[in-house]
This record gives sequence, structure tokens and C-alpha cells, in this order.
Amino acid sequence: MNKNTMYILVAVLVVVIVVGGVAAYILMNPGGDTGEEKKLKVADATSLQFKVEDETGAYKYSAKNMDTDTLLRMEYLDEEYGFIIILDNGEEKAWSTMSGEWAEEDYETTFNDWNPVWEDYLECLANWTEGDGDWTSEDETVKISEIEINPELEDSLFQSG
Repeated sequence: MNKNTMYILVAVLVVVIVVGGVAAYILMNPGGDTGEEKKLKVADATSLQFKVEDETGAYKYSAKNMDTDTLLRMEYLDEEYGFIIILDNGEEKAWSTMSGEWAEEDYETTFNDWNPVWEDYLECLANWTEGDGDWTSEDETVKISEIEINPELEDSLFQSG
């Protein structure tokens, strides 16, 4: 074998090894993952919990099964006038403690009153990523804090009584 043939074979072998190594790296790291832990986004959450403070008071929102039939719990955190509302969007049922005791509510009315508020908060947090801290509105009248993406939420949170 002459020197030119030997150089060509070595060059081809080097190219095959480099291309194979790059292909193996890409296959083992889909999406260009660099090994850093991926931060969760609210938009990808299947469960979510956060606290809202605005001019009317403080509320705690908890949601479960956000990828299917959302269960939603809203608590008005006031020692004297506090209440809880639960929406079961899969069963289309609603309950509240507005009367001081658990009572079944008209689902459609309760949904129409409270779901737009929930959706507004989700929109505010659309670009929020785990570790970003609190979210505050531009006019500083609304603050969302204690944001937890995919927390383990007990089923009992979404049951009346």
C-alpha cells in the first residue's frame, strides 16, 4: 500500500470516528441538553399552588390535574371573613364555605365568577420559571408569591367537608 492510499484511509477513518461521536452525543442528549437541570415553567404544570395579594386581600390558589379536568381550590385568607371555593371541572361541581359551612354551589355561576380570575393569574405567570421568585404587576397592586410548580397536593384539598 502506498503512502497516498494510507493517508486517505486514515482521513476517512478519522471522519467516520468524528461523525459517529457527534451523532452519539446528539442521540444521547436530545434537545441539546447540556446537563443542567431543566427549570419548570408554570405553562407545563400539572399541579400548581401560589398566594395572591391584591387590594381586596390575600388568597391561596391550588390546582390539580391541570392537564385534564382541573380541580381548583381558592381560599380567601381572612381570619374574620375567610372562605373556600372548590371547582371540580371534570364533574362540573362547585362548593363553598361562604355561608360558614360547606354548601354545594351552582357550578356554571361559580365557574364564570372564578375561572376568569384563575386564567388571568395563569396568564401573568405564563413566562414564570421555577426559581424566578415572586411576580408583581407593573402597577404593583398584585403580588403572586409562594409559587410551587407540580407540588404534591392531597385529594382532600379538593373535597368539601
